[in-house]
Amino acid sequence: MKAKIIIVLILIVLFTIFVSQNTEVVTVKAYFWQFPMSIIVLISLTGLLGVIFGFLIAKLFDRPKKVKETPVEKENIKG
Repeated sequence: MKAKIIIVLILIVLFTIFVSQNTEVVTVKAYFWQFPMSIIVLISLTGLLGVIFGFLIAKLFDRPKKVKETPVEKENIKG
């Protein structure tokens, strides 16, 4: 569990460094709309949407975990 937390913290730091180095304003074109947006905002929104969709998809396809039977439960079932 501790390794997972360290990896997540490292990824957050790397993402923050990456975002902070991209400060230009760009024009975002989506179908018929065009609007100026800072790359910092664009990358942050895209990352946030990715995390949200990833979480939702993981919960949607989450399989129930198998519950291990204890020896006492096995005896109750057999007897």
